[in-house]
Order: sequence, then structure tokens, then C-alpha cells
Amino acid sequence: MKIDIAAKSADIIREADVLVVGGGPAGIGAAVSAGQAGLKVLLLEKNGFLGGNITASYVETCNYFMKNTPFHSCGVYSRMEAGYREKFGRSQDIRPNAPHRFNSENLKIYLDTFVHSAGVEILFHSFVNDVVLKNNRIEAVIIQTKQGPVAVKAGIVIDSTGDGDVAYSAGVPFEQGRDTDHLCQPGTLSFRVAGVNAALLMENGEDKLAEIGRKYKQDYRAGKTGLTCKRQDLPFGRMTAGGQISYVNYPCAYGIDPTDIADLSRGEEECRQYILEMVEYMSKNFVGMEHVELSSIATEICFRDSRRFVGRYKLTIEDMESDRWFDDVIAVYPRFYDMLAPDAEMDGDGSVEGKGYKGHIYEPIEGNRSFQIPYFSLVPEKIDNLLLSGRSISCDHVAQSGIRAISACMQTGEAAGAAAGIALKSGVAPVDVNIAELQNVLRTQGVILP
Repeated sequence: MKIDIAAKSADIIREADVLVVGGGPAGIGAAVSAGQAGLKVLLLEKNGFLGGNITASYVETCNYFMKNTPFHSCGVYSRMEAGYREKFGRSQDIRPNAPHRFNSENLKIYLDTFVHSAGVEILFHSFVNDVVLKNNRIEAVIIQTKQGPVAVKAGIVIDSTGDGDVAYSAGVPFEQGRDTDHLCQPGTLSFRVAGVNAALLMENGEDKLAEIGRKYKQDYRAGKTGLTCKRQDLPFGRMTAGGQISYVNYPCAYGIDPTDIADLSRGEEECRQYILEMVEYMSKNFVGMEHVELSSIATEICFRDSRRFVGRYKLTIEDMESDRWFDDVIAVYPRFYDMLAPDAEMDGDGSVEGKGYKGHIYEPIEGNRSFQIPYFSLVPEKIDNLLLSGRSISCDHVAQSGIRAISACMQTGEAAGAAAGIALKSGVAPVDVNIAELQNVLRTQGVILP
């Protein structure tokens, strides 16, 4: 059954050269990159802060898989991390030999200044779920507000929402989940705990949190925990001298469509129950956590994959496995995959071969193997003034498990922002951007390209 919605008019509250929708890593990369081109840039974010999954979902450890490898971050991400470290250091982290982790609360504050310094205007509490189309162009995007819908116009729109809310509203075709059943990876609702005995857990300079995580996985697979969540891993984030663990990346809801509000509601409730179980389990089973207490739950359940939009080129796992070179390369990233089993069958094949894969795919970086992301995976079909960035670019499901990494998302955003600048200054559509010029701009911004 359907109901008609009366036509409404919306005030145009802003006009910009480039409109970036979504203030997570991809949106930050896009907005800063476009701002550096001297354009009038507006960034819309549905939450009251920037950072996306880093801040809203406590994913504070962004590039752990690059540790002890030849790879390092570059471009906007490296400047963001360097500026943050200069101001906030190690984020109160006392775990030894750990990769850099952000304090997500400090990062919220830092990102305001970082993005504004590129000349970007930010509007928070701006949820976009509709567009106005004319002749295959987005004339305006519609923000839903407490005062009703309002509109923003821009020459080029960059969709950095993760779920591709703008591209979906504009009717760009998409795929979702794995080919066999369209299931996505589980949603995770991370949480923080306080009251741990930090001195004991760091006794003699040992990282006993890592050992706890390993022991938990063994116990779960042996059927000893009695916990109802099917997640087998127990990753911990920062630990502070004050006895806080800044995230426990554990409670997972399986079989969830990240774009369905009923599924999202079920996932949030399920995960909160898993959190209660885990906090009690920690207090009874982990040395140094006898007095642990729940201190906060992430703002929202976060997802590793969602819609993937049809673009001018679809990046495949075969491309990544063969280290295919692209004339339109805009990012080079270490060959790395991390995909939680969408159906919780964690003990399957685990192979990236073929489309009918099962199990938890986790393949860390080996040697100096890498893959390239082509520009035309950022250029969607049908809409002439739209670019994609982040996990919703044109790729297959297994390839998405590599390009979804936080700094990779920021690199695709950075490329989209640079391309928007070139397109507007040259008077061409994004599909007709001069690739060599785009690559040169990215190199000047510190992006490492062949």
C-alpha cells in the first residue's frame, strides 16, 4: 500500500561550487581536496560532528594493518594524522607497540579546525535523502530538517555518505551484498568500558589485552563462553592510565540490511543485549577487569559495506589480485582484505577466489603487494555532475573489503574533490576530466601514484 505525499517547495539555503554529502573519512578527503582548489565548498553531515565511523562508531584504530609494512598513509589522511598527533600525541594510549589510535572525542574537535582551514563550510544535522533532477544533473539536494525540507545547489555533488544516499535518490543503479544472497557484512555497535586495572594489564610492559583477545577467540571456538553473539573476535582499542578501554569492537548483528530502518532497529537492540552479556563476561573471566563497567555505547551501529553503485568502471577482486595497472589510477593501496562472514559462518573457505565465498576473509598485507583504484570507479552512470567516494564506489563485494579501509576511503574522496575542481575550472563534466591533470594535482597534494 502506498500514500501520496503532497508536493512541497523548499528554500534554497546555500549555493556552492562543490557540495560534499557525508562528513566521514571520504567526505573529509573530498571537501579538503576541493577546498584546496580554491572552490566554494559546502560539507553536509547528518551527525553533529565529523569523522564518520572513526568518531560515531569508535573505530579509532584506522591503519593497524600497515604496521611493519612498506606502506604508509599519504595525502589528506597523512596531514590529518600528523596535525592531530602534534596537538594530542598518543591519545592517552598506554598500550605498548600499538599503532596510532585517535581519541575519537578529541578528533571531533580537531576535525572542525582541520576542515575549516581548507576554506570549507560545514552544516551539521543535515540528512539528505532526496534530490531534484533535470537533464541528468542534480539541480539540488534536499536536506530534511526540523523546520522542514531545505535545498542546496551546487555545480558538482560528491556522495560520501557510505550508503550512497545521494546516488540512490538520483536513481543510479546499484548492487548490495554478496552475489549469492545479497547479504552484507554484520553491523557492529562498539562500546567503551571503564574501571579496568590498567597497571595490572600493562605489568612488565606486556600488552595483556592482546593476550585476552587471543584467549577469548580460542574459548569461543571451543564452545566455552556461552555468549549468544556469533562474533568470534574481541578487538580492543586504546587503554588509558585512568582505566578506560576506548572501544570493544565486538557486538555484531547479522543478516541486517544497512538501509532498512526495521533491520537497523533490530540490530541496535540486539547489540545492546550483546554488550550487557559481554561486560558481565569480562568482569567474571578477564584478569584486571573484575570491576569493569560500561561507560558508553557508540552513537550508532556501523557497517562495513552497503550499496555499491554502477560506475564507468567496476573494480573487481580479479583486478586487485593481479595488481592491474590503470591509466586513470587515483590511488594505490596495499593488498589487504577484511570481510566478516555475512552469515556468521566464520569457519568457511575464507578464500577470495570466486563469488561464492564463505567464511571470514582476513588477508593481511604480504610484502609490497598493492592494488590500484581507477578514477572511473568514482564516476557513476546516468548523472552528469555526481561523483562517488568511499565504500560505495563501483566495485564488487570482495573488492569492497579492501577499498573500505578508512584511509582508502579518504583517498577516493581526495580524488573526487580534486576532479570536481578540475571539471568546474575546465567547464567539463567529471567524466571528461583530464586524467593526467588530475593525477598531477593529486601528486602535489602528497598522494603517491606510479
